[in-house]
Amino acid sequence: MSPRVARLLIWPFAVAALALRICTELWFKPVTWRIEPSGLAFLAWVAAQGACFLLLAAGHALLTRRVRQRPATWEIAAGAESFVASASPRWLGPWAILVGWLAAGAVFTERVPGEDRVRLAEIPGALALSIAVPAIVLAAMAAVLLLDRPRLILDRNGITRQGLLRRTLLRWDELLPGGPPPARGTANLTLMRQPATPGRPPVPTSLPTRPLDVDPAFLAETIRHYVEHPERRPAIGTQHELDRLRPAVG
Repeated sequence: MSPRVARLLIWPFAVAALALRICTELWFKPVTWRIEPSGLAFLAWVAAQGACFLLLAAGHALLTRRVRQRPATWEIAAGAESFVASASPRWLGPWAILVGWLAAGAVFTERVPGEDRVRLAEIPGALALSIAVPAIVLAAMAAVLLLDRPRLILDRNGITRQGLLRRTLLRWDELLPGGPPPARGTANLTLMRQPATPGRPPVPTSLPTRPLDVDPAFLAETIRHYVEHPERRPAIGTQHELDRLRPAVG
């Protein structure tokens, strides 16, 4: 299974989390009304709600276990002359499934008067909102997965961080040699930038690594390499350069 397929598989798991939580609300909640004492009923309800998220997050992790190890390499962007670190399925999966689970909270329900049953609320406009809000959330999530965000792009100009909405470029010439320090498993790399005013101390910039499908130590060494070897930057994005880079940075 490729990392892209693992990312796209997140969406049906998020939809399942939303559907499972709605089913729990409609059919399991009335069961808890008949459990005594009330404290035990509350624990049963919390356990059922948590299981809707945890079982699906564990299922996605198990299904994509072969691509959960972050690789010490780059993807080559076709026709873009750049190296890319896509969004990591191991990071994106739990967050997307959690968002799907939370979206189910926008579905309005109510107790049927005089009965131990739950139904969709009959308040004016409730049905439209119950459909529209989850649909918008799931559509936005599908867009994020298809557009592969967040991700990191390296080209001859510098390092581009593509977030959900914002795009930030760090130019190679802004970065100081000697960093960032390699740290396997770290959540952030600290890049040191040239100060805007000469004579002032370097400006630290944090680069999050946890959302990226690339080994943090390999990422740190790649950045260090291109900061210190500007003559190699024009070759970024080619298979020959990637084959040379991997042994060069260890």
